[in-house]
Amino acid sequence: MKSKSKLKRMSKVLSMAFVIFIQIYWYKVRKKPEADWEKLWEKIGRRFRKTLFELEGLLIKIGQLLSIRADVLPNGFIRQIQDLTDQVPPSKWEEIEGILKAEWGGPVDQFLLSIDQKAVASASIGEVYKGTLKDGQSVAIKVQRPNIHSIIKTDLRTLSIIIWFAHHFVPIPKGFINLKVLFKELKEVVVQELDFSQEKNNLLFFQERFKDVAGVKVPDVYSEMSTSKVLVMEWIDGIKLTDEEGLSQLEVPKSELAERLINVFLPQWLEPGMFHADPHLGNVLVSKEGQIVLLDFGMVGEISKKDASYFQALIEGLLSKNYSKSVECLIQLGFLLPEADPRTIERLLAELLSFQPAQLKEMDLIALKLEMNDMIQALPIQVPTRFVFLGRSFITMKAYFAIWQKRMISLTL
Repeated sequence: MKSKSKLKRMSKVLSMAFVIFIQIYWYKVRKKPEADWEKLWEKIGRRFRKTLFELEGLLIKIGQLLSIRADVLPNGFIRQIQDLTDQVPPSKWEEIEGILKAEWGGPVDQFLLSIDQKAVASASIGEVYKGTLKDGQSVAIKVQRPNIHSIIKTDLRTLSIIIWFAHHFVPIPKGFINLKVLFKELKEVVVQELDFSQEKNNLLFFQERFKDVAGVKVPDVYSEMSTSKVLVMEWIDGIKLTDEEGLSQLEVPKSELAERLINVFLPQWLEPGMFHADPHLGNVLVSKEGQIVLLDFGMVGEISKKDASYFQALIEGLLSKNYSKSVECLIQLGFLLPEADPRTIERLLAELLSFQPAQLKEMDLIALKLEMNDMIQALPIQVPTRFVFLGRSFITMKAYFAIWQKRMISLTL
């Protein structure tokens, strides 16, 4: 990455940040009413989103991480960034071919029968290409983007400047996200994702975890062709969870697919060990045989034995409507701040779980989500930083189930 490009990138991010800081400071000094603050956060969200798409790279991941922090960020801001997807234009084939040559130690055709030069997926850190091995086996080849180390180094340096300035000079609203902790988490995740050898190990872990689970497929990995910058995996065709027409053509009914999804993800959320932290549309598919296909293990989280036991007790409490037990688990897990009134939280849980399935037909699910965000922000509740990625995984899958449930209800009513 050339010096001029680095400076231009850094300048644009710093400019955006300082404009936002000045606006926040001005509104704080002028003691603007709540309605004006909502409009300001929407304006900030739009500017933030526009800058993310212009600069791509690490910034897209920042937006994705912030989009699930409705517990500490204003709704006006969340609305502008909640549908961010990590999709960026692919690199030139000549650059990708150069990386493959360097990593494999020879020409590409020495290792492959063929490879499509057009990427089938392109994200901020890696791009995926479809190839064919010498034995005719189709493979997915994930290649690290050219110059990504330089881009990320520049972005991290820029973010550290912004966070230092914000910490010392900006009147951050009470309960706002801890920027220092966010930066630390983001840096750890990015460093992990930059090493495809780690992703290969994650993939092998999930292969072992689900090897005896019927209806689940994790692709095989070709370790001899994989490096820290290249990951070669079995190619698996699949149907997206939102492809109504494609799913309707399967012999497996949607109710059984839903059960299989639950069997795949619920243990990940409740049992100690690693969990898939990025189950978006491109990473969870359904094969023609009705298997749940898991892809892309670059972003994973881990649950401790202690947290797993409290999560299990929380679910038991909710199912048995023992809300006092549920609230105690939330306290132990760190979701409730010290000033929280347990009885108020108990009443909130009872109200949230009182909806009947038939009511969903008449509901605007997005409006309901925003209303719940308002309720959460009005209470002394905050998602502990160690559960941010667990929340990302849960919220993504919950959205799929909500869509399916609403469609199934509309067909039966």
